[in-house]
Amino acid sequence: MAEWWIISMGFIFCLGLVGGGFVYILKKSLNSKDATTIDPLPSEENES
Repeated sequence: MAEWWIISMGFIFCLGLVGGGFVYILKKSLNSKDATTIDPLPSEENES
């Protein structure tokens, strides 16, 4: 029974590493500042 717990925890740990790496790669490759450069947020001064 302990063997299954160790295997399960190891599997969850590996999934976390893969998921974290995937999110890290996406955040590095997609420049979030481009979104505001292309479509800037409206400023409060322009609202009437």
